[in-house]
Amino acid sequence: MIFFMSTFALTLHAGYRCRSSGECCETWAVPAEPHVLHVVQARQIRRTGFHGALFVEAASPRSGALWTTARDEHGGCAFFDRTGGRLCAIHAAAGPDAMPGACRHFPRTILRDARGTHISLSHFCPTAAALLFEPVRLAIVEVGPPLRPSEPIEGMDAARALPPLLRPGVLTDMEGYAAWEHASVGVLARPDLRYQQALAVIAGATERVRRWQPGTSPLSYAVEDAFERTRSQPSTYSLDQSRAMRILRAISPTGAQADLVHVEPFEQDWQRLVASSFAAFDRPMKNFLAARLFGAWIAYQGQGLRSIVEWIRTCAALVRHFALQQARVTQSAPGLHEMVEAFRKTDLLLLHGADSRAFAREVLAIEGR
Repeated sequence: MIFFMSTFALTLHAGYRCRSSGECCETWAVPAEPHVLHVVQARQIRRTGFHGALFVEAASPRSGALWTTARDEHGGCAFFDRTGGRLCAIHAAAGPDAMPGACRHFPRTILRDARGTHISLSHFCPTAAALLFEPVRLAIVEVGPPLRPSEPIEGMDAARALPPLLRPGVLTDMEGYAAWEHASVGVLARPDLRYQQALAVIAGATERVRRWQPGTSPLSYAVEDAFERTRSQPSTYSLDQSRAMRILRAISPTGAQADLVHVEPFEQDWQRLVASSFAAFDRPMKNFLAARLFGAWIAYQGQGLRSIVEWIRTCAALVRHFALQQARVTQSAPGLHEMVEAFRKTDLLLLHGADSRAFAREVLAIEGR
């Protein structure tokens, strides 16, 4: 299906350009669709100095891709030229449209629904992670290429799905859901709120929105009223760190679970090692949470708005987990490098390891309270 609808992104991602860090090329073997094999064979594309097989049979074929790109002796993609500008040989020889779909899209995460195409980024990509620290006013804007890739675009296709649920048994409408998403991003953009306070405002306003009844005023009006009535929340708001880590262990691959052990005393160690320096990373944290809320697949996988709020709470908890984990090793407050790595590790797990559908099942009980 070809879409001629608007494409949206956060301002902090709108200027994204690949800077060839190569992290994606050295992390995964990616499916190679038939057109990729054809282009490589027809143009005899091969990385200089690499003499092995370029493709191997896929262990679990998907989307018609019976092959994956081969790996070299360093574990990187056979087409990744780490000494020649850190470029992809396919990209260099035939352009981005000739690359495997996963490579064309990374680090984009994409949702398509009746409103249009929504593009966020995975901050496992170091270039995307760096954008979290840019002094850009946070908002949702319309974008085009190069952030918007050429068709076909892969992601969650909810264009013909019903709108997200407000609560179990009650749907939002697209205008109302868009208003809630925009209002939530607006809260995270507020310079007067720390990230914990912003989460509290979003959660409090969402509880007001959930009380809306069909047949009354439009849902978008109820959203506007709820966020206006909930402009501030107590500064003592805290995350349930142990609960978040239990959920994450339940939805993560077996190999990742050892890295998700919750160690007490968490809050005491956080205050001792991290809290004094974390104010410098408050805006990047809010940017990160906005990126995980905007265009979130969980909106269509969960049973209501509470599930999305729980999702971003869990995202914040995981960043905290990785930041403190490193601080405990060094017995010192995290600096810029450590926080970049905390965001990268969080998205590596959340977007490339954990199962968001399983997350929706794990938090289903909160929707019925």
